[in-house]
Amino acid sequence: MSELRPPFCSRDFPATVEAASEAENWVARQASDMGLGEEAEFAIGLCLEEVFLNAVTHGHANRATISVRAEPDGVIVEFADDGAPFDPTLAPAKHISGPTEDFDIGGYGTGLMQKFSRRMSYSRFEGMNRLVLEFDASRNANAGPGSLSAP
Repeated sequence: MSELRPPFCSRDFPATVEAASEAENWVARQASDMGLGEEAEFAIGLCLEEVFLNAVTHGHANRATISVRAEPDGVIVEFADDGAPFDPTLAPAKHISGPTEDFDIGGYGTGLMQKFSRRMSYSRFEGMNRLVLEFDASRNANAGPGSLSAP
């Protein structure tokens, strides 16, 4: 594996649906600069989009901060927002169990984040939700763009 770099970067975003796309593009650039593969970039982008949009639509957040830190065996992404307290590590993980045209939208985010991240932790500190997601530098074969099928 090539050396990951830069070791740390952070950026503030307004908590809006429009800023979610900007945040996803920014994190994709950071992941690329760190030398992560496409599968890791996909996993990070998918999880970030899920948590960002949930903070905006359900948590009514006003601002969000995303931090990305390279580690020897992967990358750590922290998402902090000032929305309503919500711990996704305690939310039930809903999984797709049949044909995708037959399922209801909603409730799958926690399961997706569990599937695509190596570890997920949450804390609430000084009025901020802090979700830390850890990702492998190179994802294994059961994760990535082609693995959205039912388990």
